[in-house]
Amino acid sequence: MDRAEAEARMREVQRIMERTTLFTLMPGVPAILGGALVLVGCAVSYAMLRSLDFGALVRVSEDAQWAFCSMWATIGVIAVAYEVIWTARAARAQGISPTARPFRFAAFSLSPSLFVAFILTFRLLMDSTARPPEDYARYADYARYADYVRYIVPVWMMCYGTGVYTAGLFSVRLPRLLGIAFLLLGAEALLGFPSYGVASAALSFGLLHIVFGLVVMARSRRSTRT
Repeated sequence: MDRAEAEARMREVQRIMERTTLFTLMPGVPAILGGALVLVGCAVSYAMLRSLDFGALVRVSEDAQWAFCSMWATIGVIAVAYEVIWTARAARAQGISPTARPFRFAAFSLSPSLFVAFILTFRLLMDSTARPPEDYARYADYARYADYVRYIVPVWMMCYGTGVYTAGLFSVRLPRLLGIAFLLLGAEALLGFPSYGVASAALSFGLLHIVFGLVVMARSRRSTRT
């Protein structure tokens, strides 16, 4: 074996080790805390809307709409920021740079889906809140305005599932399974239960993330013992 071949094999071994190490860095605790935040957000949403339908947002006041959107934006920012910070700290603790190739690939794979979800959400919200809530009763197409918001949660679920699945291609199987679960649940929510967005968000971003976090923590402990 010449030197060039040996170096090529060493690089391949390094890539394999980086992929394996990603599993130990997958943020179990942030997933649980993020899921808990989502459940709180769903409870507050139900109290504000008095409905499991996100489309009911068009019936509340403009101030309530802003409060609703601000709450979910805050939950999203806190969850993502905490996950990034936690993962970076875990990486440094194991002597791995957060800018290593697998992390960059995972971020590049996840970012386009999140960007699409953000743009679609912005467009749907702008269309649905274009008129004052008290005016909707005078329009025969009220259901169309409600649909703009009603479909936001399934869009979130499928875009997030797509991003997690593609990012998981640079890791182990567990995040890919999470991505598939979000895709299937999002498709089911869109096609079968679009009027239950609060429940869909609680089931997917809430409970599913908590279960995922618990599984990650359990497997991390098992791998540490061995």
